[in-house]
Amino acid sequence: MQNICGLYVEINKGGTIKRNLTVKSGETIKLERTTVNDEIIAFSELNFKYYAELLEHIENMCEDSYVEVTDGDFGEAGIDVDAYAEILKTVHKLIEALEESNPLHGTLLRTLLEDQIPPDDGSAMYLINSEAKITDCLSSVMRLQFLINDILYDLRSGASLDMEQKYSIFKTAEFTQIQILDKRITSQYRFRSLIDYYIFLMMRFIENQPSVTLCQCCGKYFIPKTKRTTLYCDRIIRDNKTCKQIAPVLKHKRDAAQDSVIQTFDRTKKKMYKRFERTNDFSNATANSLSLTQYYDWLSRAERARKAYLAGRMSAEEALEIITVE
Repeated sequence: MQNICGLYVEINKGGTIKRNLTVKSGETIKLERTTVNDEIIAFSELNFKYYAELLEHIENMCEDSYVEVTDGDFGEAGIDVDAYAEILKTVHKLIEALEESNPLHGTLLRTLLEDQIPPDDGSAMYLINSEAKITDCLSSVMRLQFLINDILYDLRSGASLDMEQKYSIFKTAEFTQIQILDKRITSQYRFRSLIDYYIFLMMRFIENQPSVTLCQCCGKYFIPKTKRTTLYCDRIIRDNKTCKQIAPVLKHKRDAAQDSVIQTFDRTKKKMYKRFERTNDFSNATANSLSLTQYYDWLSRAERARKAYLAGRMSAEEALEIITVE
């Protein structure tokens, strides 16, 4: 069954996730084993800056592909065919680049578009709908990341999750399950969309009710391995040492300043993706609107400032000046 392009996932009783990825060529790649918690935290930290810039470029191409209609029906002459062909070429270049750098994301973007865009029926309306579907598919993974970051923020803050409205996407979902009988029955799930994969993981993440904590050294989310109060994570922060190892040294030197930088980054990040959420989409621009490109551009600068501060290459004042926005 793994000859169909997509991601095949099996979760064992201990919570470890086994993953095999069948790519365009038909080859199956064994991905590193992981856990629900690790996958969600890692996804929440991804910076889609260059992906967002390409999406913005493709959206501009879509906007420019509309032609002025002087007569006839708009649906028969709304899109320039050559411009549409260039859009498809650009999208395929993006997919190929992603497949090279990140096979999981590239493959599941390819399969998502294959499943979402029907065969060309020759109508101009098809071109209009296809362009809208392409940009929606490309932006969906970033919108989902915003939603997952909101959940992490709420869980860390002790707020109850609004599963009826805001987070209803994680309440009910359908996935393709494969059952294999070989002495015993094993179950796999096949995903042809990153959205479905992360919804699948997030539903289990919410069910497990993990204790989401913000590391007081690096400022990133983590899940403590025990129920004891844990302030620092096990990420390598500098000089091949983890936050747990280096934080006690930093604490007595700049405790108040570090707390300010870490907490300001967390609050501002929340503020920034709330601004994007209020924007809704790129057509609803306001004086305080925020595009995906602008958000990830700020995030890149802010993360570099936070990292430089923690490494001792930047003062708290300099870092806060970069992180803070009006």
